[in-house]
Parts: sequence; C-alpha cells; structure tokens
Amino acid sequence: MKPAMISFMGLDGSGKSTSIEYAYEQLKQRGYKVEIVRAAYVIVVMRWIIKLGKKILMKKESDPFSGNYKAYLESMRKQAQKGGVYKIFSAITTVEFKLQIFFRIRLKRFFGTTLLVDRYIYDNIVTYAANLGLGEDYMERTMNGKWKHAPRPDLIIYIKTPVEVCCSRKDDIPDPLYLEIRKPLYEKVAEMYGATVIAGDQDKQKMLDEVMEAVDKVLPKK
Repeated sequence: MKPAMISFMGLDGSGKSTSIEYAYEQLKQRGYKVEIVRAAYVIVVMRWIIKLGKKILMKKESDPFSGNYKAYLESMRKQAQKGGVYKIFSAITTVEFKLQIFFRIRLKRFFGTTLLVDRYIYDNIVTYAANLGLGEDYMERTMNGKWKHAPRPDLIIYIKTPVEVCCSRKDDIPDPLYLEIRKPLYEKVAEMYGATVIAGDQDKQKMLDEVMEAVDKVLPKK
C-alpha cells in the first residue's frame, strides 16, 4: 500500500506547524518512515531572480513585510493587470513548484516515506488569489489547470483559527489584513476539497488529539 500523504494548511499562527511536528513525533515513535516537507509555496532555486524582478517592477512596494502591506497589494495587483512580465514570473514560480513536488513528494512517496506536507498546492492558490484579489472561480481554474496532475493528498487538514488569535501568537505578520483576506479563501478551499477542519484556538492537547485521530484514519496499517 502506498504511504500516506497528509497536507496541512492554515493561517500563520494557526497552530499548523505545532500540529505537524506533533504528528511527526507520534508517527516516528510508531516506526513509520515519515518526513515533513514543504512544497509549492516557498521559492528556493529561483528566489533571487524573483526577488530582483519584484524589486525592479514594484520598487519600494516589493516586500509585503516592508511596513505597508496595502501598498504592496496595490502594486502587486497593478502588475498582474498589466500581464507581460508578471506572467513570466508566475510561470517561473510554477516550474519551480512542480520541480519541488517531483523531488519532495513524488520521489519520497515512491521510496515509501509517509509525508506530512506543510503548505501545498492549496496554499499556493490561496496566496495567489489573495494577492490578486480573486476568489473561488480562480482557485478552481488553477487547481484544474496547472495543478491538475499534482499528487492529491490522502488527507487535507485545515487548522481553523481566528485572525486575532493568530496575530497574538506571531510577531512577524505584516498586517492583520494579510490574514483577513486569506481566511475566507482557506475556508472555501477546505469546503471545495473536503478538508478535515480542526479548531486551532481550543485546548492545545485536544487539537493535537483531533489531528492524530484524523491522521490515523488514512495511515496504512503496520
């Protein structure tokens, strides 16, 4: 039986990383060959090309953490409307994401590793939709388009946590708006793709127990 692939998604500060690390330790103790991977979200190989391109196009509004998140959003959306160079950068990031998926997910599963995926294609479509001011139709088109052949997880876990709780846990969120525009998008993705929704603002151990209860249902029996 193919090893399980479990995708976790949620806002920054939701409790997602805590849940992943707990699941990892639990599965490791049980003797599973398990690994935490990140895929289709963070640019690695082409990071400096993308960073330089954004600096040239968007100038001082090229960094969402620069202090003016609204200006960053406005600049990003203007560039997207122009098309051209923005489409080239979008294509470059998609290529890298697909390479990451091949090496970090397809190959590792082939060699029998159970995967706990911290941010996956679902986070990718949420990020793009948030940056561009788009919604469900865009996300569905993207999933059925460039992510059509991406491996589908056996389980999607969405750690659902109020924005104010997330902000209280993290000191590097550029603006509450950063989370506010993402929250309804995550909730729509969770509904569209049948995610298991777990409250991230409840008792910590109860949250972790619920995570493991969901994970246990998709694990191959040892």
